[in-house]
Amino acid sequence: MATRTWLKVGAPIAVAALAAGAIAGAGRFVGDARTEDAPPSEPEAAPADAGAPAPEDAGRVDASWRYDDRGNLRRPPAEEDYVCRQPQLEIEQTEGCAAGRPYPACKWRLPDPPDGLYEIWRNTTDDHRWARPGLVSLVLTAAAEYQRRWPGEHVTVGDLDAPGPRHQTHDRGVDVDLYLTEAMIARNEGGRRYPDNYEHRSRREVASLRARVMDLAKILAVCADGRIRIYYNDPDLIHPFRAWYEERGLETPFSHAMRMHNPLHRFHFHLSVPDDLAPLPAR
Repeated sequence: MATRTWLKVGAPIAVAALAAGAIAGAGRFVGDARTEDAPPSEPEAAPADAGAPAPEDAGRVDASWRYDDRGNLRRPPAEEDYVCRQPQLEIEQTEGCAAGRPYPACKWRLPDPPDGLYEIWRNTTDDHRWARPGLVSLVLTAAAEYQRRWPGEHVTVGDLDAPGPRHQTHDRGVDVDLYLTEAMIARNEGGRRYPDNYEHRSRREVASLRARVMDLAKILAVCADGRIRIYYNDPDLIHPFRAWYEERGLETPFSHAMRMHNPLHRFHFHLSVPDDLAPLPAR
C-alpha cells in the first residue's frame, strides 16, 4: 500500500510533471456498464435533424424547451465570470507526489465533503476516490464554483480511479462521473430504474434544469482551459454547448468537448481530461 502524506492546499503546490500521452479515442466504451445498476447494453441512437443532418455524436435537437409558456425564448444566465480557484482543503496524497514522481506513484484523494460542498455517489468507495492531481483539483474547483453560482445546489461526485469490474475505463487517473441528480435528463434510482427527470415538467422547469447542467459543463470547460471531454446524451445541451465552446475560442485534445455515448450517460457526466492537466491555484 502506498505511503500517504497530507497536502495543505493553501500553500504553493509542487506537483511532478505528469505522464504525457493521449486519452483513449472518443469511441472507446466508457461508463458504468458493469455496475449492478446498469441497463442492458444497446446501440446509442443518433437520429438526424429534420433539416440538415446533425453530427451522429450529438443527437437530434428539440428546440421547444427553449421557449417559455408565453413563447418567449429562454436563455441561461448571461453572467459567465467563472471563478477557477481550488478551495483550501486538506488533500491526502501518495508518497510519490512529494518525491516528484508521476502518476500512478503520485495520486490525490478526493477529500470528504466539507459543509455540503459536494456529495459522494452512493456506490463510490473510498479506494475509488483517487486520481491524478489535476483531475481532483478540477473536480473540487468546479464543485465550489457551481455551489457559488447555484446556492443550495451541489455536485455529486462518483468514481475517479476505479479499475476492475465496475468500469472498463477509470483506470488512468483522468476519468470521473459527475451527477446533478435532480437536474439531468434521467435519474439513477438503483435496481435498473432510470426514470425520465423531465417528464411532466413544464418547458420553463426543463429550461431551468438544463441551464444548471449547461453551467456545470461551462465551468468545467473554462477551468480546464477547454481541455475536457464530456459524455452526456442530451442533444438539446450538446448543440448549444458546442456553439458556446467554439465562440469562446476553447480547444480540446479530444474529438469534441461534449458528445453522446452509451445509454448510461443520461443521468451523469462522464468527464475525461488529459494526462498532463495541472492543478488549479488555491483560493
